[in-house]
Amino acid sequence: MKKTILVLLLFGAHISFAAHGDGGYAGAFLRLGFEARGTALGDAFTAVPEGAAAAIYNPATLPNLSGRQVILATSFLPLDRHLNYIGFAMPIRPQADGDDAPLKGKPLEAGIAIAWINAGVDNIDGRDQSGNHTASLSNSENAFLMSFALKPSPWVSLGISAKVLYNRIPDIAEENGALTSSGFGIDIGAFSNPYPGLMLGLVLKDNMSKYSWNTDKVYERGTSTVYKFPRIVRAGAAYRIPQQWLLLVADLESSNVQNARVHLGVEFAHQQIGALRVGLDHDTPTFGLALYAKLFGKQSVFSYAFMPGLQALAPDHVVSWTFDF
Repeated sequence: MKKTILVLLLFGAHISFAAHGDGGYAGAFLRLGFEARGTALGDAFTAVPEGAAAAIYNPATLPNLSGRQVILATSFLPLDRHLNYIGFAMPIRPQADGDDAPLKGKPLEAGIAIAWINAGVDNIDGRDQSGNHTASLSNSENAFLMSFALKPSPWVSLGISAKVLYNRIPDIAEENGALTSSGFGIDIGAFSNPYPGLMLGLVLKDNMSKYSWNTDKVYERGTSTVYKFPRIVRAGAAYRIPQQWLLLVADLESSNVQNARVHLGVEFAHQQIGALRVGLDHDTPTFGLALYAKLFGKQSVFSYAFMPGLQALAPDHVVSWTFDF
């Protein structure tokens, strides 16, 4: 019975989605804000080709990055949850004899990225059939991503991300073993920059993503169960004014199981100092700021995002550090 209570509590760990009335689905950690800039902009980042986190939002943006970048991010969440992200991204640009050389015959511009997203919850109160405490339990989820994109024309790029999924619940199977599940999923994206300052993005996320659980080492009569991730379609637009200090972003999100969501964000930036950001993640306001700095002669950005908590929950805090090299 301890194990039954644990499973119920793990599904309850996605309370932040269930509170919206359409949550509780597998892979919820991939739908949380895991990076400070995107979170502060209301999670509207599908059409922004900037930073190493761009590959997670839309792999097609990779050829449009300005250079190589690494990002480290962590979130401070209520209910003993944690969420961490490490990513690297870079464009691949062909060597040309001159800028005026014709496009025909040139190698296509491209981009690559790798990333790791880790999430979990600790201090789960395990209890037996009589309600007595048995152990403090935990759960961890991981996604390992590899992304690649090509730019077949100056205005359009296409990309794909492959993700390996791994979920682990320790100390629950026989002889205190772990119950694990793995899966595989694909994101497919497109990006266009039809006019200066205007950017458009489209991404289909979590194709084939799922967890397959086998509980024969947990219960006397174990079963095999498959939990599919929601398949999500996101369409986004972004506009940066010619003076570069204002960025406007908007995403429309739809899936096969959840209600449609709207994401909006505004960024006010100063080239030498930093940026202020505000957004709306569905019906939750978001806020953030960034500070620009030079470290070892390279550009670094320290970002922070704040999202008010739902009902009686404490707010979410997200910090990230990106650096070029």
